Amino acid sequence: MTGKIFYNTDGENTNNLWLAFFRCSVSALTLVNFLAIQFDFNNMFSATAFIPPDITDVLKNPLIPSIYGIYQFLKPVFNFSYAGVLLTIRILYPLALLFLFTGFYTRISALMSLVLQLIILNSMDFYTYGLDEFTTITLFYCLIFPVGCRLSLDNYFFRRNNQSVDHTRYLWLLRMHICIAYFFSGFEKLLGYNWRNGESIWKMIHGYNMLSFINLDALYRTPVFLVAGWMTIVLETLYPIFMNNDKTRATWLCGVLAFHIGIAFFMGLYFFSSIMIFLNLSAYYIPFMVIEERPVAVKRSLSTT
Repeated sequence: MTGKIFYNTDGENTNNLWLAFFRCSVSALTLVNFLAIQFDFNNMFSATAFIPPDITDVLKNPLIPSIYGIYQFLKPVFNFSYAGVLLTIRILYPLALLFLFTGFYTRISALMSLVLQLIILNSMDFYTYGLDEFTTITLFYCLIFPVGCRLSLDNYFFRRNNQSVDHTRYLWLLRMHICIAYFFSGFEKLLGYNWRNGESIWKMIHGYNMLSFINLDALYRTPVFLVAGWMTIVLETLYPIFMNNDKTRATWLCGVLAFHIGIAFFMGLYFFSSIMIFLNLSAYYIPFMVIEERPVAVKRSLSTT
């Protein structure tokens, strides 16, 4: 059989392939993000870090363990060193993410990834930003969603027949969460004047511009930044309406993707933009992909006698 893939716009969810895409994209991005900080890992977490771990531990969430807290708990019992605890977490976390990516013991690997991510996050309060919060959310969804139902080693080794799992309620939950996040992000921008007069767009480009060789000063007296600010407000505030409308979903999705590509392009927030792009694709693109299978014509050779 051969086939082609096209985008279905009639509002009917046709497949649960988005669960596998969600699992693979989240775990891969989280793993790459963790590997990206390895050059600064000791400066952030070691005993000789820029901010010593005993000071960082003062700001930790008391309900979640930290690396230094685990060290203090294990030291009198097992005589563990802080470096040993740090190395153990440094090895287990990417290993759990790799298992989650391949769908090997999916629930267990998702639980381990989430717990270790929370421990690491609780140990680096001075270095966190929006990406880390969304990483926690997506790993939690990997735990409660049946993300191992497609393209996983669990299906291959354990012959689990769960590819036809009902995914609509999980998709509804993911969409509701994304819609709430975008709406209140846009509503918050609407309350202030910085986005309504384009100042925030101007600061974003000039204060955090990763492309310093691009000079946009010539646009200072033009309405470009004012329009861009209002487009951002409209795009986010009306996200729940237009993304859940069959006729406008594709157009609005393109606008959202362009918005996050712009954030990555100008602000250098590559991982944050990537996780938001993956969330949008998981909720509003992959479920509408339809694989149309067509039979392959087989030529039969006639033997001569």
